[in-house]
Amino acid sequence: MNRDYGLCLWTFGDISLEEKCKLAKEIGVDGVEVQGDLSQNPAILQAILNKYDLKVLSVTPDNVDISSADEKVRSRAVQYFLDLLDWAQELGAKRICLHGDVGKTQGSGDLLKDWELLVNSSKVVVRKADELGLEVVFEVLNRYENHQIVTSKEALRLIDEVGSENIKVLLDAYHMNIEEACPIQALKDAGGKLGVYHIADSNRQGVGDGHSDLEGQITALHEFGYEGPIIMEMVAAGPNPFTPVKDGNYLDIVVSYYKESLKQLREWDAVKVNV
Repeated sequence: MNRDYGLCLWTFGDISLEEKCKLAKEIGVDGVEVQGDLSQNPAILQAILNKYDLKVLSVTPDNVDISSADEKVRSRAVQYFLDLLDWAQELGAKRICLHGDVGKTQGSGDLLKDWELLVNSSKVVVRKADELGLEVVFEVLNRYENHQIVTSKEALRLIDEVGSENIKVLLDAYHMNIEEACPIQALKDAGGKLGVYHIADSNRQGVGDGHSDLEGQITALHEFGYEGPIIMEMVAAGPNPFTPVKDGNYLDIVVSYYKESLKQLREWDAVKVNV
């Protein structure tokens, strides 16, 4: 299997984009998940990625609220994603990530209305993705980051209601550790609808630094034939989970997580392929 392995550039913190790409190349990944910063010229970004021979595996969005009960807020959020799709196409990306407003842990008080708004906004975004031939992956978060879509089954329900082949699920081992009764079963439930798999251990650190059965998750990916990217998303220990910048030599720590984890993932993947 010709698997792409990647990492999320945001986890490197406040260093320049070129420095982030240089680190990714030194770590040895095939590609990266870039941040959907519309102020960044996609041609310049593409040139930097090409310089370091890195693929764009996914685009992670800015933090906007596509299910807000405030029509103006919701409309701006949807428009951001429509603009992001154009930006991603110019960059040469094959997919973008869609998710709820990170930090919004409760809705309007009307669950059915909030769900309807989420579905309708997602339909608008996916409709344009269909026209452009891009894939949308809906990222399943956890209850401490958003109040909607925190399990694989909830994401599959959304996909069913949106009704397009171009929307799939993004499952993250770290988030699943919090929300899923069995992350391995959650992956199997997604099956062919899994578009991207993010990996970190239970503490969002390197493979083997927590208690998640990550080898079991890799085995599950092989059982249903997942051929998409495995994208690492790890941060150093420390306060404020919403920033990768920690005290001390956080960058060296994250780089070491990625190097060691990539080696282990490739070993597991190779074993599964040859079984």
